Amino acid sequence: MKILHLEPRRYGKEVRELLASAGEVDYVEISSDAELLSALLARPYEAVFLRLGLSFTAEMMDAAPTVKYLVTPTTGLNHIDLEAAAERGIQLISLKGETEYLQSIRSTSEHTIALLLALIRRLPAAVRAVESGRWEREPFLGRELSGNTLGIIGYGRLGRLVARYAQAFYMRVLVFDTDERQLQNLPEGIEKSSLENLLAQSDFVSLHIPGTAENANFMDAGKLAQMKPGAFLVNTSRGEVVCEEALLEALESGHLGGAALDVLKGDSSWSGRVPEENPLWAFAKRDPRLIITPHIGGYALESLDSTRMFVARKFLGVLSDAML
Repeated sequence: MKILHLEPRRYGKEVRELLASAGEVDYVEISSDAELLSALLARPYEAVFLRLGLSFTAEMMDAAPTVKYLVTPTTGLNHIDLEAAAERGIQLISLKGETEYLQSIRSTSEHTIALLLALIRRLPAAVRAVESGRWEREPFLGRELSGNTLGIIGYGRLGRLVARYAQAFYMRVLVFDTDERQLQNLPEGIEKSSLENLLAQSDFVSLHIPGTAENANFMDAGKLAQMKPGAFLVNTSRGEVVCEEALLEALESGHLGGAALDVLKGDSSWSGRVPEENPLWAFAKRDPRLIITPHIGGYALESLDSTRMFVARKFLGVLSDAML
């Protein structure tokens, strides 16, 4: 079996040795979709290990008809044309649905709290000020998380972890989920809420919903308007769940006190640069009330090592089952 591997720097020696048992692996540094297409045309690969920042489109599938497996160490799959893959019988191997295993992966939930703290303590602006030689406290008067209300939309694995961390900061925690089963037997201190009540009462709203077609623009102008004046929005899920035009308007009008985003629309297909025309990026450059990080929620060493080993073993398990 010939395998094209697009994330060589994030798969260590142990994982590489494991994958070598499956066949011949080409580890290739690719920075654009065009380069990926060229690589697919060069050799008849049967499996491709993907990374974020590159899209696997129907055009690529047509260019590489021998590909039978797509492997991605992610829960989100919006960098893959899923309909085209299904039509061609390509099997997807990912972290999606691996609930039990994912309980041990906590980096995104930790990053959520980091963004909350960075936002209300104005840390990026304070660091830049010191780097420029200034030593002033007054411009950086912050707020405490303690005593404030955090509203969590999406009470799955990550929402639960964020709720626990928020309680450690003595926050009141409201939770909402469209799946009522997620809201049964809530831990002490976690309050079930309607979406409307959560938006109206929360000082901070954190999104933990999947980036599905159904959730596209979930946080639209209407829901942002329902948020408490001066409240903060944090999104570490997928950029597609927020209407970016409406968020920009809510920030510019002063209705929201600020926002912290680890994701933007379409960022799973970006390769190294933010598109120049992105209006939220332009706003963040001039206004410290908006903090943007480059989709690094899950990008922690421990999580990377664990998830890469997990998908590699899952891939080998699928191959083993196919040979039975």
